[in-house]
Amino acid sequence: MLTQRIWSGFLAGLIVLLAIVFGDVWVWKAVVFVATVICVGEFAVMLGATWKSALALWVYLVIIAVEWWPYWHLPIALETMVAITLLFPVAWRNRVTVSQAGTTFVGALYIGYGGLSLDLLRALPHGQMWLWLVLIAVWTTDTAAYFGGRLFKGNKLWPDISPKKTVSGAITGFVAAALSSVIVGIISVPRPHVLSLALLGAVISVISQLGDLVESAYKRSAGVKDSGRLLPGHGGMLDRVDGLLFAAPFALFFITVAHARWFF
Repeated sequence: MLTQRIWSGFLAGLIVLLAIVFGDVWVWKAVVFVATVICVGEFAVMLGATWKSALALWVYLVIIAVEWWPYWHLPIALETMVAITLLFPVAWRNRVTVSQAGTTFVGALYIGYGGLSLDLLRALPHGQMWLWLVLIAVWTTDTAAYFGGRLFKGNKLWPDISPKKTVSGAITGFVAAALSSVIVGIISVPRPHVLSLALLGAVISVISQLGDLVESAYKRSAGVKDSGRLLPGHGGMLDRVDGLLFAAPFALFFITVAHARWFF
Protein backbone atom coordinates (compact mmCIF):
# COMPACT_ATOMS: atom_id res chain seq x y z
CA MET A 1 0.00 0.00 0.00
CA LEU A 2 2.82 2.43 0.86
CA THR A 3 4.61 1.57 -2.40
CA GLN A 4 1.44 2.26 -4.40
CA ARG A 5 0.96 5.51 -2.50
CA ILE A 6 4.50 6.64 -3.29
CA TRP A 7 4.34 5.74 -7.00
CA SER A 8 0.91 7.23 -7.67
CA GLY A 9 1.90 10.35 -5.74
CA PHE A 10 5.12 10.57 -7.75
CA LEU A 11 3.31 10.32 -11.10
CA ALA A 12 0.72 12.90 -10.09
CA GLY A 13 3.49 15.20 -8.87
CA LEU A 14 5.39 14.73 -12.14
CA ILE A 15 2.37 15.85 -14.16
CA VAL A 16 2.04 18.93 -11.97
CA LEU A 17 5.78 19.64 -12.24
CA LEU A 18 5.74 19.46 -16.03
CA ALA A 19 2.63 21.63 -16.27
CA ILE A 20 4.08 24.37 -14.06
CA VAL A 21 7.66 24.39 -15.33
CA PHE A 22 7.14 23.80 -19.05
CA GLY A 23 3.54 24.96 -19.52
CA ASP A 24 2.10 28.44 -19.55
CA VAL A 25 -0.93 29.74 -17.65
CA TRP A 26 -3.31 28.03 -20.08
CA VAL A 27 -1.64 24.64 -19.83
CA TRP A 28 -1.90 24.85 -16.05
CA LYS A 29 -5.54 25.93 -16.31
CA ALA A 30 -6.31 22.91 -18.50
CA VAL A 31 -4.64 20.51 -16.04
CA VAL A 32 -6.56 22.02 -13.13
CA PHE A 33 -9.82 21.85 -15.07
CA VAL A 34 -9.45 18.15 -15.84
CA ALA A 35 -8.62 17.43 -12.20
CA THR A 36 -11.59 19.39 -10.86
CA VAL A 37 -14.03 17.77 -13.28
CA ILE A 38 -12.86 14.37 -12.00
CA CYS A 39 -13.19 15.63 -8.41
CA VAL A 40 -16.74 16.87 -8.82
CA GLY A 41 -17.71 13.62 -10.53
CA GLU A 42 -16.33 11.68 -7.57
CA PHE A 43 -18.20 13.98 -5.20
CA ALA A 44 -21.48 13.42 -7.05
CA VAL A 45 -20.99 9.65 -7.09
CA MET A 46 -20.14 9.70 -3.38
CA LEU A 47 -23.54 11.32 -2.75
CA GLY A 48 -25.44 8.69 -4.70
CA ALA A 49 -25.43 9.93 -8.30
CA THR A 50 -23.64 8.30 -11.23
CA TRP A 51 -20.93 9.74 -13.45
CA LYS A 52 -23.40 10.22 -16.33
CA SER A 53 -26.47 11.22 -14.35
CA ALA A 54 -28.22 14.53 -14.99
CA LEU A 55 -27.07 15.82 -11.61
CA ALA A 56 -23.44 14.97 -12.39
CA LEU A 57 -23.71 16.60 -15.82
CA TRP A 58 -25.14 19.70 -14.16
CA VAL A 59 -22.25 20.08 -11.72
CA TYR A 60 -19.78 19.56 -14.57
CA LEU A 61 -21.39 22.63 -16.13
CA VAL A 62 -21.07 24.46 -12.82
CA ILE A 63 -17.33 23.70 -12.81
CA ILE A 64 -17.05 25.03 -16.38
CA ALA A 65 -18.89 28.22 -15.39
CA VAL A 66 -16.79 28.87 -12.29
CA GLU A 67 -13.42 28.20 -13.93
CA TRP A 68 -14.01 29.60 -17.43
CA TRP A 69 -16.84 32.18 -17.28
CA PRO A 70 -15.77 35.42 -15.53
CA TYR A 71 -19.36 36.46 -14.73
CA TRP A 72 -20.41 33.30 -12.89
CA HIS A 73 -20.47 35.06 -9.52
CA LEU A 74 -22.90 37.82 -10.55
CA PRO A 75 -26.13 37.64 -8.51
CA ILE A 76 -28.32 36.68 -11.48
CA ALA A 77 -25.91 33.92 -12.54
CA LEU A 78 -25.69 32.46 -9.02
CA GLU A 79 -29.46 32.75 -8.56
CA THR A 80 -30.00 30.89 -11.83
CA MET A 81 -27.63 28.11 -10.78
CA VAL A 82 -29.33 27.81 -7.39
CA ALA A 83 -32.76 27.73 -9.04
CA ILE A 84 -31.75 24.98 -11.47
CA THR A 85 -30.30 22.96 -8.59
CA LEU A 86 -33.49 23.31 -6.54
CA LEU A 87 -35.58 22.19 -9.50
CA PHE A 88 -33.89 18.77 -9.65
CA PRO A 89 -36.17 17.13 -7.02
CA VAL A 90 -39.17 18.50 -8.93
CA ALA A 91 -38.03 17.39 -12.36
CA TRP A 92 -36.95 13.95 -11.10
CA ARG A 93 -39.95 13.52 -8.75
CA ASN A 94 -37.82 13.30 -5.62
CA ARG A 95 -35.62 10.53 -7.02
CA VAL A 96 -33.01 13.25 -6.58
CA THR A 97 -33.49 14.68 -3.09
CA VAL A 98 -33.15 18.33 -2.08
CA SER A 99 -30.25 17.35 0.19
CA GLN A 100 -28.47 15.45 -2.58
CA ALA A 101 -28.88 18.22 -5.15
CA GLY A 102 -27.96 21.04 -2.77
CA THR A 103 -24.93 19.29 -1.29
CA THR A 104 -23.60 18.32 -4.72
CA PHE A 105 -24.01 21.90 -5.94
CA VAL A 106 -22.19 23.33 -2.91
CA GLY A 107 -19.44 20.76 -3.46
CA ALA A 108 -19.14 21.90 -7.08
CA LEU A 109 -18.73 25.51 -5.95
CA TYR A 110 -16.06 24.51 -3.43
CA ILE A 111 -14.17 22.41 -5.98
CA GLY A 112 -14.60 24.91 -8.81
CA TYR A 113 -13.52 27.91 -6.79
CA GLY A 114 -10.56 25.98 -5.46
CA GLY A 115 -9.55 25.25 -9.06
CA LEU A 116 -10.09 28.86 -10.11
CA SER A 117 -7.92 30.04 -7.20
CA LEU A 118 -5.09 27.76 -8.36
CA ASP A 119 -5.43 29.29 -11.84
CA LEU A 120 -5.32 32.83 -10.43
CA LEU A 121 -2.29 32.02 -8.28
CA ARG A 122 -0.41 30.91 -11.40
CA ALA A 123 -1.37 34.15 -13.17
CA LEU A 124 -0.03 36.43 -10.40
CA PRO A 125 3.35 38.18 -10.61
CA HIS A 126 5.80 35.59 -9.28
CA GLY A 127 2.96 33.16 -10.00
CA GLN A 128 5.14 30.08 -10.25
CA MET A 129 6.65 30.81 -6.85
CA TRP A 130 3.27 31.34 -5.18
CA LEU A 131 1.90 28.20 -6.76
CA TRP A 132 4.90 26.15 -5.64
CA LEU A 133 4.64 27.60 -2.14
CA VAL A 134 0.97 26.62 -1.79
CA LEU A 135 1.41 23.19 -3.37
CA ILE A 136 4.50 22.34 -1.33
CA ALA A 137 2.91 23.61 1.90
CA VAL A 138 -0.07 21.29 1.35
CA TRP A 139 2.07 18.34 0.25
CA THR A 140 4.47 18.69 3.16
CA THR A 141 1.51 18.96 5.51
CA ASP A 142 0.10 15.67 4.21
CA THR A 143 3.43 13.85 4.19
CA ALA A 144 4.71 15.14 7.52
CA ALA A 145 1.35 14.51 9.19
CA TYR A 146 1.32 10.93 7.87
CA PHE A 147 4.83 10.06 9.04
CA GLY A 148 4.69 12.25 12.16
CA GLY A 149 1.53 10.53 13.28
CA ARG A 150 3.06 7.10 12.74
CA LEU A 151 6.23 8.10 14.59
CA PHE A 152 4.88 10.06 17.56
CA LYS A 153 1.35 8.56 17.79
CA GLY A 154 -0.52 10.07 20.76
CA ASN A 155 -4.05 11.45 20.96
CA LYS A 156 -6.40 11.32 18.00
CA LEU A 157 -7.17 14.62 16.32
CA TRP A 158 -10.86 14.05 15.53
CA PRO A 159 -11.66 10.33 15.85
CA ASP A 160 -15.38 10.68 15.03
CA ILE A 161 -14.47 12.02 11.60
CA SER A 162 -11.02 10.64 10.76
CA PRO A 163 -9.88 7.91 13.17
CA LYS A 164 -6.29 7.70 11.88
CA LYS A 165 -5.35 11.38 12.22
CA THR A 166 -3.42 12.36 15.34
CA VAL A 167 -2.65 15.62 17.10
CA SER A 168 1.07 14.90 16.73
CA GLY A 169 0.62 14.41 12.98
CA ALA A 170 -1.31 17.68 12.65
CA ILE A 171 1.41 19.58 14.54
CA THR A 172 4.17 17.94 12.50
CA GLY A 173 2.39 18.92 9.28
CA PHE A 174 1.89 22.47 10.55
CA VAL A 175 5.59 22.92 11.34
CA ALA A 176 6.70 21.28 8.08
CA ALA A 177 4.48 23.56 6.00
CA ALA A 178 5.83 26.68 7.72
CA LEU A 179 9.42 25.56 7.12
CA SER A 180 8.78 24.57 3.51
CA SER A 181 7.22 27.97 2.75
CA VAL A 182 10.28 29.74 4.12
CA ILE A 183 12.55 27.52 2.02
CA VAL A 184 10.56 28.26 -1.16
CA GLY A 185 10.80 31.98 -0.41
CA ILE A 186 14.55 31.86 0.26
CA ILE A 187 15.17 29.99 -2.99
CA SER A 188 12.92 32.24 -5.07
CA VAL A 189 13.53 35.84 -4.01
CA PRO A 190 16.59 37.83 -2.79
CA ARG A 191 15.12 39.26 0.46
CA PRO A 192 12.19 37.21 1.70
CA HIS A 193 10.30 38.10 4.87
CA VAL A 194 10.87 34.85 6.71
CA LEU A 195 8.29 35.30 9.46
CA SER A 196 5.50 36.22 7.03
CA LEU A 197 6.29 33.27 4.77
CA ALA A 198 6.26 30.93 7.77
CA LEU A 199 2.91 32.36 8.87
CA LEU A 200 1.46 31.92 5.37
CA GLY A 201 2.64 28.29 5.26
CA ALA A 202 1.19 27.63 8.70
CA VAL A 203 -2.18 29.12 7.71
CA ILE A 204 -2.24 27.04 4.52
CA SER A 205 -1.46 23.94 6.59
CA VAL A 206 -4.29 24.54 9.06
CA ILE A 207 -6.84 25.24 6.32
CA SER A 208 -5.74 22.28 4.21
CA GLN A 209 -6.10 19.98 7.21
CA LEU A 210 -9.60 21.37 7.80
CA GLY A 211 -10.38 20.66 4.13
CA ASP A 212 -9.22 17.09 4.59
CA LEU A 213 -11.51 16.73 7.62
CA VAL A 214 -14.41 18.17 5.64
CA GLU A 215 -14.06 15.54 2.94
CA SER A 216 -13.60 12.83 5.57
CA ALA A 217 -16.89 13.90 7.15
CA TYR A 218 -18.71 13.63 3.82
CA LYS A 219 -17.16 10.23 3.08
CA ARG A 220 -18.18 8.98 6.51
CA SER A 221 -21.70 10.32 5.98
CA ALA A 222 -21.84 8.57 2.59
CA GLY A 223 -20.41 5.35 4.04
CA VAL A 224 -17.40 5.18 1.71
CA LYS A 225 -13.69 4.90 2.48
CA ASP A 226 -12.37 6.78 -0.57
CA SER A 227 -13.86 9.21 -3.06
CA GLY A 228 -12.72 6.95 -5.92
CA ARG A 229 -10.05 4.54 -7.15
CA LEU A 230 -8.14 6.64 -9.64
CA LEU A 231 -4.91 6.92 -7.61
CA PRO A 232 -3.77 3.63 -6.01
CA GLY A 233 -2.83 4.15 -2.38
CA HIS A 234 -4.56 7.52 -2.26
CA GLY A 235 -8.09 6.68 -3.42
CA GLY A 236 -9.71 9.18 -5.74
CA MET A 237 -8.55 12.49 -7.15
CA LEU A 238 -10.57 14.35 -4.52
CA ASP A 239 -8.84 12.38 -1.76
CA ARG A 240 -5.53 13.74 -3.03
CA VAL A 241 -6.45 17.40 -3.53
CA ASP A 242 -9.24 18.04 -1.01
CA GLY A 243 -7.00 20.07 1.30
CA LEU A 244 -5.41 21.94 -1.61
CA LEU A 245 -8.80 22.99 -3.05
CA PHE A 246 -9.93 24.12 0.40
CA ALA A 247 -6.76 26.11 1.10
CA ALA A 248 -6.15 27.70 -2.32
CA PRO A 249 -8.83 30.45 -2.09
CA PHE A 250 -7.59 31.55 1.34
CA ALA A 251 -3.97 31.52 0.19
CA LEU A 252 -4.94 33.61 -2.84
CA PHE A 253 -6.72 36.08 -0.57
CA PHE A 254 -3.78 36.55 1.79
CA ILE A 255 -1.26 36.85 -1.04
CA THR A 256 -3.28 39.33 -3.12
CA VAL A 257 -4.46 41.46 -0.20
CA ALA A 258 -0.88 41.75 1.03
CA HIS A 259 0.34 42.61 -2.50
CA ALA A 260 3.46 40.62 -1.60
CA ARG A 261 4.53 43.37 0.86
CA TRP A 262 4.46 40.96 3.78
CA PHE A 263 6.64 38.41 2.07
CA PHE A 264 9.61 40.23 0.48
